[in-house]
Amino acid sequence: MRVSKITADGDWSFGKGRANYVTNTDAVRQNVVTRIRSFTNDWYADINHGINWFGLLGSKSNEQSILRAIEKIALETPGVSTITVLRILGVDKNRAATIELNFTTLFQQSVALQETVGI
Repeated sequence: MRVSKITADGDWSFGKGRANYVTNTDAVRQNVVTRIRSFTNDWYADINHGINWFGLLGSKSNEQSILRAIEKIALETPGVSTITVLRILGVDKNRAATIELNFTTLFQQSVALQETVGI
């Protein structure tokens, strides 16, 4: 598996040839992060793609719904075999959630990530 590398700001990386790509476990990790950051109605080709962050983070007591949405999108990502840890570390007053997600890839490697998603 090989995908275009994205920068810390979420933009595509250009100008370095093959160094602008990530492979195998790094590609799976990047795809999971990208899919978690995706909002529904944000991609013209599939308006149902992504997570309904506006609805989920806009309501109280939605922790289980948020976790199920993240679990679903992570497990649907090519290369993810199992999720070992999934929890919300906190939601701040600006409706941003910090998520801890650990998973195993089809390459038999564990990936740990902590991602903040806000609206």
